Amino acid sequence: MNTEIIIATVGVFIGELYWNIVGGGSLVTQVVLQNILNFDIKTAMALDNAAVIGSNIGMLIVLARKYSVKWWFFIFIIFQSIGAILGSWILIKIDPDLLKIIFIIAIVLLVIKNLFIKEKAHHEKGFKENYKNIALISLAAVFIGLYNAAFVIGDWIIALLILTSVFSLKYHNAIFLMVFSMIFSQPIAAYQYYANGLVDLNFLIPMISATLVGGVISAIILNKIHSNKLETFLKYLSVGLVIYLIVGFFT
Repeated sequence: MNTEIIIATVGVFIGELYWNIVGGGSLVTQVVLQNILNFDIKTAMALDNAAVIGSNIGMLIVLARKYSVKWWFFIFIIFQSIGAILGSWILIKIDPDLLKIIFIIAIVLLVIKNLFIKEKAHHEKGFKENYKNIALISLAAVFIGLYNAAFVIGDWIIALLILTSVFSLKYHNAIFLMVFSMIFSQPIAAYQYYANGLVDLNFLIPMISATLVGGVISAIILNKIHSNKLETFLKYLSVGLVIYLIVGFFT
């Protein structure tokens, strides 16, 4: 295993742990891939998103003991997979300069969210399983799958906000739904990335292994880290990471 693969693998693992504390772990991973290893933006985003397959597997291993799969999850998966196909096509075809603009906007909004928008206590009523709501949440799944496959940054935050605020899923139930559904939809996007030369398996396989371990750790300690000093430090660190990323585009 060469040095670049080791750096990428360590970077995505740290990104997973960062996500568990403040959210937006892709910010860390993108700094490593784009600024340290000098991957182009499309390759970096595709590799990041494909590698997170391991995280979902790891989290599912832990969460499956506590949460159950609902029949309508599979309808959600079908529509999310349609979104993943569309999103991966967008990432493959989009002009790199336009992608950079979208990327910069996304990471700036992510930092604003981390710094100024406090997490609310989760007192959701719970999702009402009727045909109307299932139809609506399935339409939302198309957008969730599309954004995840195309733009990566902040995808989990957006997805959880939609599921908990719009559809009233309980927070941990929403996480379980996302973990379970992405087991199916993300490999579809990953295959499209690979088929179009955006993913190198020499990097992807060890990175998936790292995110799998990170996913297990994240699921075990989810919402159990309450160090205000550590959280504050990481939030302000994200400002430095964003500046570093943006400067890298112009140097």
